[in-house]
Amino acid sequence: MKKKLTKLSNRSILSVSGKDSEQFLQGIVTCDIKNIRKRSSYGSILTPQGKLLYDFIISKINNNFLIDTSESNMDSLIKLLNIYKLRSEVSLDKRDDLSVFVSMDNKKENPNAVDPRISELGTREILDSNNEFFNSDQDSYEKQKIKLGIAEVGSEIKSGELFPMEANLDYLKGIDFKKGCFIGQEVTSRMHRKGKVKKRIIAFESKDTFTSNEELVYNDQTIGAVIKKIDDYGLALVKIEKIINPEREKIKITTKNNDKNVIFIFPDFFSE
Repeated sequence: MKKKLTKLSNRSILSVSGKDSEQFLQGIVTCDIKNIRKRSSYGSILTPQGKLLYDFIISKINNNFLIDTSESNMDSLIKLLNIYKLRSEVSLDKRDDLSVFVSMDNKKENPNAVDPRISELGTREILDSNNEFFNSDQDSYEKQKIKLGIAEVGSEIKSGELFPMEANLDYLKGIDFKKGCFIGQEVTSRMHRKGKVKKRIIAFESKDTFTSNEELVYNDQTIGAVIKKIDDYGLALVKIEKIINPEREKIKITTKNNDKNVIFIFPDFFSE
């Protein structure tokens, strides 16, 4: 039986190859490149100040690393990597012949391809762009991603605006705090040790219509703002210390004009 695949038209593939490619990436990205074998890893590149520039999923085929990232970020990512490359023997090539395909129904048949962030996102594979066996229902995948509280740089997050923990990369296995040095590591490790993450992206459910950056209110205080909404589900950046309490699933969130209602969805990976 043919697999039901969804081609993600908003993602592109960057190939990083050459004898220095592993060492080159290891000193830059937040995940541990040395652990990438049969399964992919989720990671990111940060600014020296620890802000989130790009996030991606990295896999390894033969001796080449394939970076699955937002199409809108591809040119600027290549430019940045070329700056860091210096004299390293590394080749950077955008692979238009390859595309990202996902499936919500293929986890048992292909366990090694399960999304490294969270299994509820199904499997994720890099295949020939001309693969004929796929459907075009990308909207269903995007809705599932939003419902699970997953935000990506390029589609939901602006590059350079958030710290990685604010986008939940620590919960989504996007940062290896034991791997050693990477760009922005000092700030990131300090935030992790001290637990000083004041804001996080959280999914919510609402029947109401929202605009981007619309403010959310709890107990007459602004606690965050909407990032994106698709149908009944959306993402918001929220001051988490304002909403953590034993009854948090039942608390009432409104907008600044108190005319809309929001119910937060606290995912399994979210800290208690």
